[in-house]
Amino acid sequence: MFERLKDRVEKWTIASAIVVPVGFAVVAFLALALFFMFSEWLSPALAALVTSAIGVLVIAFVTLLARLATRPKPPPPRQPAELPDRLEQLLQQHADPVLSEWIRNNPDRAAIATLLLGVAAGYSDSVQKVLLDMYNRYVEAETDRRAANRD
Repeated sequence: MFERLKDRVEKWTIASAIVVPVGFAVVAFLALALFFMFSEWLSPALAALVTSAIGVLVIAFVTLLARLATRPKPPPPRQPAELPDRLEQLLQQHADPVLSEWIRNNPDRAAIATLLLGVAAGYSDSVQKVLLDMYNRYVEAETDRRAANRD
């Protein structure tokens, strides 16, 4: 991979070493040709002024095109209730208050615990079953608690 990158960089360097001086020579001869063309109708000082003014206009035009081509695109308008926001609201509504408080007080430990549980559940069927069983029992207990609070 690095060999291919090295070859590509070498080729672009060689091409640039040839193209850039030739490009400067072409632009210089174009400016000289414009000067000689304008000097037939204008005085030499005025012909040089017109030639340089055209050069400045070309530079300004190219700079404007480059800025228009490279300006960052505005972000798309955000929907008021996107799926991640709704999912977060749903999880916050169903979260245990004690657990939510512990997560707010210990965000680093909560992130590490979540990562470890996710890795363990991803690699072990028995851990998946234990976590699913714990979740089902929690949902049943929470449903009963909320039903008791309504009555």
